[in-house]
Amino acid sequence: MEVTRRDLLKLTGLAAAGAMGAGALAGCAPKTPAELADLSTTGAADTGLPEFLTAPEPITDFVDTREFDIVVVGAGESGLAAVHTALEEGATVACVQNIGTAQSTGNMGASVDTTKTDEAGIQACVAFLMEKNAHRSNRKLIEAWARNSYEAVTWWADTAATRGVESKPFDTDREYNGYPYSLHANTYNHVEGAHNAAALVICDALAEDGAQFFFDSPAVQLYKEGDRVAGVICSTEEGNVLFKAAKGVILASGDCSGNQEMRDYYCPDLRGFKTMNPFRDGMGMMAGIWAGAQMTPVNHSKMVHGGGSLTRLEMPFLNLDIHGKRFMNEVLSFAYLNNLMRPYLEEYSFENPMAAKFFTIMPANWNALGQEWAATYPEEVKFTVGTRKVPTDDQFIRGETFAELAANINAYMAEEEWGIDPIDETTIVESIEAYNELCATGVDSQFGKRADYLAPIEQGPFFAVPRGTNSVPAVLGGLVVDENQQCLSAEGTPIEGLFAVGNASGQFYGGVDYPMDIEGLSVGRAITSGYVTGRYVASL
Repeated sequence: MEVTRRDLLKLTGLAAAGAMGAGALAGCAPKTPAELADLSTTGAADTGLPEFLTAPEPITDFVDTREFDIVVVGAGESGLAAVHTALEEGATVACVQNIGTAQSTGNMGASVDTTKTDEAGIQACVAFLMEKNAHRSNRKLIEAWARNSYEAVTWWADTAATRGVESKPFDTDREYNGYPYSLHANTYNHVEGAHNAAALVICDALAEDGAQFFFDSPAVQLYKEGDRVAGVICSTEEGNVLFKAAKGVILASGDCSGNQEMRDYYCPDLRGFKTMNPFRDGMGMMAGIWAGAQMTPVNHSKMVHGGGSLTRLEMPFLNLDIHGKRFMNEVLSFAYLNNLMRPYLEEYSFENPMAAKFFTIMPANWNALGQEWAATYPEEVKFTVGTRKVPTDDQFIRGETFAELAANINAYMAEEEWGIDPIDETTIVESIEAYNELCATGVDSQFGKRADYLAPIEQGPFFAVPRGTNSVPAVLGGLVVDENQQCLSAEGTPIEGLFAVGNASGQFYGGVDYPMDIEGLSVGRAITSGYVTGRYVASL
């Protein structure tokens, strides 16, 4: 399901002129029409820019006003972490949520294990991520994650464990520029409900500790007193309720992957990929924009994957596209594969995300070869990610001959209703045979793959692994913040009372894609930023 601006208006029934209804967060500064002029002239009617940049009229009538020290918008990883540390510091906290429950979608949360990593190692990890993010990131934000993430994710795991949701640790040792560092992740792939099972019990614990949660209460505007953001206006069954915040508002409302208009504007190269989370509608970001905050410059980093454990089988065997032809150097993390799929999406007018699929062709001894490769190149060859189970032969398409494998590939696509034209089976067979001939030369004259990986497909039975990255869990941009996660104006000055954490905040990422090199980084970053910011705002 792809959610457009028009769909969101229908969902919420918020018909105010220029307003973006959402079942989630929208926002504005309650200024006079004259004061709104600068923003209102940035809309589509005048400049061709998208309508979400147009500020709505301020809401001034409330059925109720409730007062707290801190109001957190969003009950995901970052929001729950912010609630926790704010409570620890003695603040009164309200958490407003657009849907009827706490909600997170990650399966693991990564951290730098500071009990095993020295200062040089911390800086090496930070430098590694700066490189992966094309040096567009705010280094101070990455460093804050590196120094605080272990405390944050272990709090998350410990709290969930006391209520019966146990994580499994996933620890790895890395090195960058000769400096070692250790990573620790909580993983929940083994738990029914995955990471959200932990979020639900943590939410219950925070409510018992005194936090007040207001579900099915989408925030629709920010409230300002002078230049200061002083609260959030929520739409409830009774009417508009003002939640005043004496110390600050923390936007933990997630990304904009469920808002097609924002996606197209801030990350145009996502065209054709399906949305995983329609409720992530970008309203927190719009709230900040209307209150004077700035967004991370286009193009935002993106997280694109899908297909479960089979997608994560990073084995550099032969890859064939939806036409049965080899199309790439197969040494590439699944996190970046989406960048090769746009021509195929275009063939189907960007209307069928299954066009981003392909097939990895493997011989019977794929596991043994993979083990050899993984021992030599552990950063390139992976059977899975984290604690996921290694795929087995019975999950693959099988054929005793190349011809039988080709026929079974077409049968699989038809059975799974991909909506993709059948592949010419002769082309599949010829592509496999041509690849075997290339392997015999020891030189990849097609795509330059390292000779170590030129293993022919010659021992049957043969397997085809349906793979591909065709769905968008998150768009990783957000409101520009400083090292305290405080939102910044277009002039670079902090906006009093307004903070953004997790994927509602920006300039932690900066590359073309989300770097999967540190598994679970996005969730770990979300927990950490909320964890640190809740404490900081409570201390103001």
